[in-house]
This record gives sequence, structure tokens and C-alpha cells, in this order.
Amino acid sequence: MGRVVSSVTATLKAAPSDPWLLPTLRELAPESAIHDIDARDPASYWAAVTAAGILSDDEILAALSARTHIRIANGLLVSSQARDKVPEWLARRFGILPLSVSESTLDIATSNPYDLDCEKTLAFAAGRTIRMSLAPPDRILERIEEVYAPVDRVGKLLDKAKRSTLQPIIEAADETDHQLDEKEAERPVIKLVDHIVAEGIAAGASDIHLEAGESGIAVRYRIDGMLKEVMLLPKAVGVPLVSRIKIMSQMDIADRLRPQGGRARVAINGARVDLRVSTLPASHGEKVVIRILDSRAALRSVESLGLDPVDGPRMQKLLDVREGLILVTGPTGSGKTTTLYAALRLLQHRGVNIITVEDPVEYRIPGIVQVQIHEKAGLTFASALRSVLRQDPDVVLIGEIRDRETAAIAIQASLTGHLVFATLHTNDACSSIVRLTDLGVDSVKLAGALKGVVAQRLIRRLCPACRLVANAGVPRRLVATIPEDSMIYVSTGCRECSMTGYSGRVAVTEVLVATPEIERSIAAGDPPERLLAAARVSGTRSLWGCGCAQLLAGNTSAQELVRVLEPEGARAATREPGTGYDVPKPIIYERRVQGPMTQIVPGVVEVYVIRHNGGDWRVLVLQRAPDASRPGSWELVYGKIDAGERPERAAVRELVEETGLDVKALYNVTVNSFYLHATQTIQMSIVFAAFVADDSAVVLSEEHQRFEWLTVEEACDRFTWPRAARGLRDVQHLLKGGDAGPVEDALRVL
Repeated sequence: MGRVVSSVTATLKAAPSDPWLLPTLRELAPESAIHDIDARDPASYWAAVTAAGILSDDEILAALSARTHIRIANGLLVSSQARDKVPEWLARRFGILPLSVSESTLDIATSNPYDLDCEKTLAFAAGRTIRMSLAPPDRILERIEEVYAPVDRVGKLLDKAKRSTLQPIIEAADETDHQLDEKEAERPVIKLVDHIVAEGIAAGASDIHLEAGESGIAVRYRIDGMLKEVMLLPKAVGVPLVSRIKIMSQMDIADRLRPQGGRARVAINGARVDLRVSTLPASHGEKVVIRILDSRAALRSVESLGLDPVDGPRMQKLLDVREGLILVTGPTGSGKTTTLYAALRLLQHRGVNIITVEDPVEYRIPGIVQVQIHEKAGLTFASALRSVLRQDPDVVLIGEIRDRETAAIAIQASLTGHLVFATLHTNDACSSIVRLTDLGVDSVKLAGALKGVVAQRLIRRLCPACRLVANAGVPRRLVATIPEDSMIYVSTGCRECSMTGYSGRVAVTEVLVATPEIERSIAAGDPPERLLAAARVSGTRSLWGCGCAQLLAGNTSAQELVRVLEPEGARAATREPGTGYDVPKPIIYERRVQGPMTQIVPGVVEVYVIRHNGGDWRVLVLQRAPDASRPGSWELVYGKIDAGERPERAAVRELVEETGLDVKALYNVTVNSFYLHATQTIQMSIVFAAFVADDSAVVLSEEHQRFEWLTVEEACDRFTWPRAARGLRDVQHLLKGGDAGPVEDALRVL
């Protein structure tokens, strides 16, 4: 009987998960060592030999790569698009990590290159060809845990809340020294609410949504304008959770059938943050939205808004006026309040009397009188404005123009020596003018009062730690407005950006400054088409034009740009005579009948020249000759792109002309842009990295007087322009091993 049991036990014992690895291991390790490992019946040969110190992960990967001719994964960076293509259960089942995805291929990291079932299943699920790279199984499992962060974490949160000895962070909304009962503070639901709010503030969320559903209470954060589900709470937590939030925001916990609103204040690391709370009865229970009013992020200066060289001076021109009407327009969540408060903080230093009329007052600014609308008490925008004008204001901010009466008072105030700021909910600058005339404002008065309109949107900024150059280049739908050879970036995802690929947001603006032509068009009651034409003649750049400039500067991705803004009409490319190279027309973001035009032109190349020296990098730095422009400055190889010349050919030509060096390998790294005020053009500088032979000799041109081969840190310190140092660090990050690893096919040119 014992023999039978022993036989059955041996039959049921699980076989190692990677028997295919044995031939490779026998080539690397002594047969006796492999026999000893095999005798222990390991769950995985890979894990067993590495745990025993017989072989390292790198040794196994190198042998597998040589045997299968599959490259080794570098960095294990996962793009959000690839993660969405492969469900978590598939990744865990096959022990793979999705890295990147294109229209035709899905790149994955795996420790088993012989798993045909994995390849077929993923190819069917993703609808793409599978391209493998190798990585250690333990590292893949770690990255799966990081990339597919579980949303059902309520058990951990409750356990953490029970063990926590921290004092609750919730304070009373009335700023009195309200002390919570100690026994009440020990209840897990209170600490759970504290944790949800604190984590949302730390993550940079603008809103926290708690939504009751059939499966539980979903907690979602709005980060950079996008909702992200972070946890799923049991349905039983719903009622006490909502009740706790109502108590802290001074709402009626017994009334669950009507919408309610309230305010609360929390303290995070000693800094106080206001919360605006709203509840709404729904089919599965009350929905709660907590708006985080963090003045540390919202009260910014005009300089910190990040306006580019085109719209920055135009905005400053509007802020220099002393009277008139300035409108800020855009949909909800487009950053209008942040822009207006930045303007008020600038004007505050002029020693003027500033009064605001808002509904609600979201951020309190010291030194400015802020009036809260209360319609039930009869305090409307119109009635408040009448009283405000008797208070001798120099600057008036109107939270929103909603009706004819408010619009008329705002126009009258701006015509009688006041500077009036106001917001509207319209799509662009010219639509604001039409909206005011539709409200019944006299077009002649509006023409005299209006000084400018700022339309804006917010687009997500690419994470600087993990952005990568787009493999596929400019998307086909954007080729009509963006040069096809432009260097643009895509999102990938890392720990710094919580695997989203984006970190923060940047403003896209359309700044219309009133000119005599625009004033005549408004007074004449011209239709929107003529107003738009007059705006473009005056130099007003469209929202789409500003967005394209942010794309070319590497601040955002094409996917994000198209998500937020509607592309403008296509413009055909032209073919340069005598060449087979299609040269897109320079982008003209404004159609002007007269005056100079702002163009974006691929004008120059910058080349980092590198000796690899087996990993000990030496970078070539050149000093300008005394009789050359920028005399004495230290720089990299720099030159102009000739008409009809491809940027990579220009890079090789300039390298030979200025140094006499031959290229062993050339990589396109990034693109920079800068504004030339003399020609009113935005120049694109295409950046390359060129590897040359370690023993090659430098022959300087007449433009330079000296050269030196320096380490990366020495070169960064030596370069005159700071952006050259920043670019060199990008080059080192991408090409540390002398190649670009998993993006070699995307970056290598020659």
C-alpha cells in the first residue's frame, strides 16, 4: 500500500515549469550541478540555479539570446497602450510583460522564447504580430505587480487604518479648534476617508469621485484631467463612508434624497487644503465628488503658466492695459480660474483695489476682496456688481457672465475706467464675441470695451523621465499640418508618472488682442467667419496651432493633442524639384492677408560626437573662433539644413565639414525649437548623436579654434548653452550601451 501511495505522490508532483531551459543550462554549468538541481524537483530550473549561485540572470539571458537570436530587453518600460492591449490575467498566465505596441506589432518581454501557445494567444488577443525580447522571470513578475496595480485594496487600507497611530487629518470647516473624540477617531472608516483624501492630494488629483455601483464603491481620482480608478470598496462601506464625509463638510447625514453641498478643510504635512464637497442621489446610493482646492498649485504667477514665445508677449500686452474688458474662455476644467488668479496676483503689485465676484469663491487670495454669490439671499452677479462699482475698484473680476444684465454692467464698467476680467464658456476667442452679442450687448459698445480674449485648453504633459521618440513618426492624420520628418514623442509609463506616461498639464492658448480692424468688425456685427479672418490677420494663432507647437517642442504626444483639440484642415506637401524627397510646407498657423507670418521650419541640426571607448564615453566639444559668431563659446557640431536636404544628411555633412570625422553610427535623438524674432519663424533643431572611431583624428574648420574630448559630466559643464547639457543627458540615457536597445530600430539612422 505504501508503494502505491508513493507512486501516486510521485505522479502528482509538479514538473518544473521550464524544462526547455535544460539544454542551455548544461552548456553553462557543470553536469553535476545541474543533476543536483534536478534531484531536488525544483518548480523552476531558472530560479533554482540563480538561487544556488550557479549562474546569474545575465549569464542565462546572454546564452538564450545567442541560441535564439532574440535580443535582451532593456529597462522593461511599459507603455500605457501596450498595457491596455494585454489583460493582467494573460500577462500572469504566460509570465510576459507588454512593452510597446504599434499598428502591426506588439513587443513583449518573456523568459520563455519557446512558448508558441503564448505567442499565438497574444497575437489573437492583440491582433498584431508578437515580437519577443528576453528578461529574467523574477523581474518580469515584479514589473507585472507594478504595472497592473490591483484596484481592490480596501483590505490593506482598513488594516493600515486599524494599525495607524496618526491623528486624523480632517479639521472642522469653520476653522475653530474642534477636537474629535478619541474613540471615534479610532474607527477605521474615519481613517479610511483620511487616507483616500490624503492619497488624492499627494497624487495631484483635482477631484475625488466616490461612485456606488453593483459591485461596490468605486474611488476614482481625476489626475491631469483624466479619471483613474484607484480602489474598489465593499458596498457595506458605502453608507458610513458618505456619512463621515457629510459630517466633516457640515451636511445633513439624514437627508439622502436631495443633492447637498458643503466645504471642509484638511491639513497635509502642515499645509491646509480646502475641499468642496457635493453629493447626488443615484440608483445604487449617493455619489460624492470632492473638489480639491489646493492653493499651492492653483495660485501661480503668470510666468509659471508656461506660455510659449508667441502667446507670452501677447498675454503681457493685455495685462498692461489699464481699462477695458478682458475675457477668458474655455470649457469647464480648462484652467480659466488659474489664469485669472495669476493675472490678479500680477496686478496686485501695482497698488490697485481689486474686487472679485465669484460663484463659488474657490481660492482665497490675501489682499483681494472676494464676494461670494448667494442667489437665495438675492446676491446675484448683477446685484453684486452694482454694489462693487460703488466701492471704487480699479480691477473687477466677474466669475462668469451668464445673462444680459451682468454682461451690460460689465461693459459699462469697462467703459468708465475700470479693468474688468470675466469668463465665458465658449469654444474659442471669436465665439466669445458672438456669445456676448447674442446676449443682447450693443456691438458698438462691445467694440469699444473689449481689449482681448484668451481661449485656452489644458493638455497633458509627457513625463520627462520615460517619454520616447515615436517609432512611427508623425501620425498620418497630422502630416498635413506637421512636417512628416518631425521628431515627436510618445508616452510609455514609469513609476514617476504612475504608469500613465504623463506628468502635469500645459496650457494651449489662443490670445486675441483687439486691433482697429477687429473693433470695426465687431461694431459692424460681422459673422464669425469674418471675425476669425480679422483675428488671423492680426496675428492671433489658433488653439490647434499652439497645440502643434507644444507637440514639436516635445511637451505632449500626438494622441493627447488629438484627444483635446480638433485638427485643422489639411495642407498638401510639395515636392522639391529634382529630388525624390517630399518637403512639407512650413507650417503657417495663421492665414494672414498682410504682415509677417509665423512659420515653423526644420532649419538646423545639432550633432553630439561620441567615442564609446568600451563604455567610457568621450564627447567632442568645440570652441568658436574669435572672428566667428558667438566667439569663444563651447558647443557641439551645429549647422543649417540646406534646401531639399534631409536632416540626417545635413548632420553627416556638417560633421565632416567641421571635424573631418566619419560616422560609424548615427541616431536621431530629439528635436528642439526656438523663436527667431528677426525672421519671425520658429526654427526646429533636429538633434543627432554620432558615434565615431576611438582613434579618429579631428580636423577643425575655420569656425572653431579648439576642441577637447571630455567625459559626459565635463562636457555638460563646458557647454555654453544649458540645453546642450540637457540634450547630452538624454543621449546618454538612450544610448548608454552604444546602441538604443529596444528602440534601436526607431532611433538609428545610419
